[in-house]
Amino acid sequence: MSDSIKPDILALDFDGVLCDGRAEYLESSWRVYREIWKASEVDLEALRPRFYELRSVIETGWEMPLLLRSLHEGTSDTRILEDWSSVVSEMLEKYGLTPQEMARWLDEKRDRWLEADPDDWLAHHEFYQGAIARLEAILNQQTTQVYIITTKEGRFTKTLLDQQGISFPPDQIIGKEVKQPKRKTLTTLLVNRDRASLWFVEDRLPTLLSVADSAELQSVQLFLATWGYNTARSRSFAAENQQIRLLTLNQFQQDFSRWYK
Repeated sequence: MSDSIKPDILALDFDGVLCDGRAEYLESSWRVYREIWKASEVDLEALRPRFYELRSVIETGWEMPLLLRSLHEGTSDTRILEDWSSVVSEMLEKYGLTPQEMARWLDEKRDRWLEADPDDWLAHHEFYQGAIARLEAILNQQTTQVYIITTKEGRFTKTLLDQQGISFPPDQIIGKEVKQPKRKTLTTLLVNRDRASLWFVEDRLPTLLSVADSAELQSVQLFLATWGYNTARSRSFAAENQQIRLLTLNQFQQDFSRWYK
């Protein structure tokens, strides 16, 4: 079946939609953790399942070492899920840290890791089944303009796509270096594109709700990637929201017309 329905512009999140990078997140977070707290008593493997499960609360990468520290200190999963922003604020104040230095440390650790052992860094990422094949198919059709909007550094995203053999236009990867909310990026994509249809696939419900609340983005079709970094509670909430459609990985792998089934 060919696409009978298709967007003019498709905006995709990267982590949690195309790529599962939780193993890399944990390792990078651990390297930053040791820089700040120099703690060797942490049982990293014991914390791994909870870190993976709670990845859904993270809005930007610099928060991840704080998640690891909060788990070590005994913060409950319930509090992390329901009040993560307060946990972040408390930990920054407690340890005299800033988002800027956390972000700098995280990028430095990644850069050093990637430079020292690129194969190991790449091996800590796993693309979701069929995601790369579907992305390649959309790019080859040349009827839908594809953008990747991510809170990961664009250069890291480009490296991962290159490793998969995807020659993705670098100017269509919009990473955290642009320093603006995703809703602002989506608004920019629609400027001078009168009546263009834009679909946005994201795995974080708060991001989709922010877009849904933007008056200038009411025409954007929003999809919650159910296979990504979200919880059953988030998926249930999204199912009740008329502006958001749940999208399964199986649907994502198929023609656009199947995304509405």
